[in-house]
Amino acid sequence: MNERKIKELQKQFNYQMLQDLINSGEAWRIGGETTKNCKEALKSGACYLPYHSIKINIFVTVPSRYQVSPNDYGSMHRSKKFWSDPWNVSQEIGKSVFLNA
Repeated sequence: MNERKIKELQKQFNYQMLQDLINSGEAWRIGGETTKNCKEALKSGACYLPYHSIKINIFVTVPSRYQVSPNDYGSMHRSKKFWSDPWNVSQEIGKSVFLNA
């Protein structure tokens, strides 16, 4: 599992928009439900943190994927584990079937 494959799976299961918002820093500026969804995606491993840290305001900086431990929220390792697990992928397939029905 590599970053390219993860991006393909994110696109297939509608995580690409959340990943783009996380990478740009907009996920934290928008707030509300969008920020909540991005945090959940980071927590599960469906998404990962950007290459570089992002300063949101004078008090808050979102770390890069390289500034967190391998199993922490937002790490590439956590995302690889998530997308490599057949159970997680089958759950995403089920969600997409339900949403498209």
